[in-house]
Amino acid sequence: MDMFFISILLFLNYTFSSPINVDIRSINPKRDSTSWDPELAFQITINATWSLFWNNQYQAFNAYDPQCQSGFNYDSVWNVAVAGKAIVNSGDTTKTQLVINNLYKFQNQQTGWFTSTPGGSQAYTDDNSQVLWVFLDAYKLTSNQQYLTTAINLIHLIQTQWSTIGGITWEVGANYIASISTTEAALSAVRVYEYNNDKTLLTFANSCLSWLDTHLTDTDGFYFDGIDSRDWSINRGKLTYTVGTAISTYSYLTKFTGDGLYLNKAIKLANSVFESTVFLNSNGVWNNNLSYSHLLFVGIADLITLLQQTQYVNQLTSQANFIWLYDQLTPGSFGDYQNIQVLYNRYQSITNDKALGFNSIIDNYCNGNFQQPKRTLLNDGSAAQIFYQITRIN
Repeated sequence: MDMFFISILLFLNYTFSSPINVDIRSINPKRDSTSWDPELAFQITINATWSLFWNNQYQAFNAYDPQCQSGFNYDSVWNVAVAGKAIVNSGDTTKTQLVINNLYKFQNQQTGWFTSTPGGSQAYTDDNSQVLWVFLDAYKLTSNQQYLTTAINLIHLIQTQWSTIGGITWEVGANYIASISTTEAALSAVRVYEYNNDKTLLTFANSCLSWLDTHLTDTDGFYFDGIDSRDWSINRGKLTYTVGTAISTYSYLTKFTGDGLYLNKAIKLANSVFESTVFLNSNGVWNNNLSYSHLLFVGIADLITLLQQTQYVNQLTSQANFIWLYDQLTPGSFGDYQNIQVLYNRYQSITNDKALGFNSIIDNYCNGNFQQPKRTLLNDGSAAQIFYQITRIN
C-alpha cells in the first residue's frame, strides 16, 4: 500500500481514537496494530522528516518549517545530529552519505571541532558527542573508515575538555561543566571503545561518571544540570537526557567489563525514572519535552538490548505509544502536547484529564499564529529516535 495513504489512515485513526484511561500505565501498546506499529511509526516519521526538512539545493537540513517561512537556513548541529542519527539508523546508505556531508559543513578544519553553525566559532562538547554517534552508526552501516576516524578524533578532542575541577566543560574552553556534556563524553568513550578497544576510554568513562556521583548527584540519585568552575555554584535543574546517557554508559561498561556494580547503577536509575515523581506527570508520562527525553529512551533500550533487562519493555513501549497518540501534529511530525494548544486540547478532549496544565510558548507557532503550530527538525528527529528504540526492543 502507498506509504502516504497509510500515513493518512494512521493519522485519522490517531485523531479519533479514545483510550479508556488516561494513565499510561493502563495503556496496552499492542491493543491496535493499525494505530501502534513501532516500525511503521519510525518509517513514517523519518520519511516525513526528510520530506519536510531536507533541502536538495543546499544539500542540508533546513531550519525552517516551509508552512511558516520560505527560504533556507542551516539548522544547528545538535538538531542535525539528532535527526541525522535517525536517518542513519533507517539503513538508507544514500541518505546516510547526504547526512554525513551535511555534518561536515559544521566542522572547523583547523581545530576539528564541529561548531554550532557552519563557519561559526562556538563549539560544544555535547553537540560533538551527538555528532560522534552519527559517525559511528554510519561506520557500522557502511564500513567507511573515514567515519570511524572522525569519531575517534572527536573523542580525543572531547577528552581535552576535562576541567580544572573535573568533569567535561559544556562549551569548549569555557567555565561551565554540564552533567550532559560529562555523561555524553562518557558514552562517546565507551561507544568508540567498541570499535578500537582502547581500554583508556573505559577508564575515562568511569572517571566521568564517578565525578558526577561525587559532585552533581542529588539525594534522589538524579543529576543536577551543572556547575561553574569559577565559584562552584550549581545549577540545580534536572533533565532526563543525563539519566539516559548515564544508563547507556553503565550498560556498555557492564558489557565490556563484566562488573556488576555498573549494572546495579543502571538498574537503579532505570527503576527511578519509572517510579519517581521527579520525571513523571500525574498521568504516568515522562514530563520532559521530546528533545530532552529521547536519550532516556535510548538508555533504557540499551539496558534492555545489551544486558537483557527485559522488565522495562512494556513500560518503555507505553511511553513511546503515548507520544504517537498525543504528540503528533501531522503524520510523522511531532510537538509536545503540553506546549502546543491543538495537541493539548485534543489530549483533554480524548482523556478528560484536567489535572495537567498548559504552557503557552509562542515560538512553537508560525509567526505567533496560535492556529498554526510549527514543526521542527529537532522534535521530529527526537520522535524518530524514540520509535527506533522501540523497534530495537520488540
